[in-house]
Amino acid sequence: MSQQQVLVSYPWRQIIVASADFDGTNDFMTRGAGLTGASDDDIGILSFWARFDAGTGGQIILDGDTVLGGGANPRVQVNRATSSGVVSILGYNLAGTNILDLRTTSTFSAGTSWWHFLASWDLSAAATHFYVNDASDKNAVTVTSSAIDYTLADWGIGASPSGGNKFDGCLSEVYFAPNQFLDFSTESNRRKFISAIGKPVSLGTDGSTPTGVAPLVYQRLAGGEAVANFATNRGTGGDFTITGTLDTGSTSPSG
Repeated sequence: MSQQQVLVSYPWRQIIVASADFDGTNDFMTRGAGLTGASDDDIGILSFWARFDAGTGGQIILDGDTVLGGGANPRVQVNRATSSGVVSILGYNLAGTNILDLRTTSTFSAGTSWWHFLASWDLSAAATHFYVNDASDKNAVTVTSSAIDYTLADWGIGASPSGGNKFDGCLSEVYFAPNQFLDFSTESNRRKFISAIGKPVSLGTDGSTPTGVAPLVYQRLAGGEAVANFATNRGTGGDFTITGTLDTGSTSPSG
């Protein structure tokens, strides 16, 4: 059986992925525009793998802002909190009101471990899920029925679009689908993103395998791929541009 046939027959199989190393000083990525095809909505899915190389300082993993090149008016932000090391997902509506504040109960500091973060939300149904390494780890602080402002001027990965609060660590398989939802309390839905033994699985070349629709953001590196390709968005929202110089991570979630 060919490799192509295996991918078709076993779409959730484990895969070998690489990671991108952000140094916390110079490195981050910006979209320089909104996400192509974005629309305001009350649902979303987020999945990413992270290794934290610095202490518990506030660091941004994903940030969407109302101002091009800005960082003062975030409407979507995924961060590790400055004081606690808690990972949070924040969403705001058009009026700038915080309507989603979804946090981990666990805290994360520097180390060699890889962590998989998997979340989804349906604000109209007050349904939220947050899993870390396949275990529920949710603290739903704010869940308000309203549409999150996803139609933004700029997006950053590894920092705000202005370069603030830079991430120090490695990222892999960053997937963000603002207009999709899966119930991750159902194990088979989690298996679309993480294997039963806690490893990455194939999301498809454009990230469409889990839901049948490509996400707006899917930043990935195959094993051995040039790290600069991490800025190429395999989803439909448009490519990012690297500021600084990313390095290939010394480890990856594949192990």
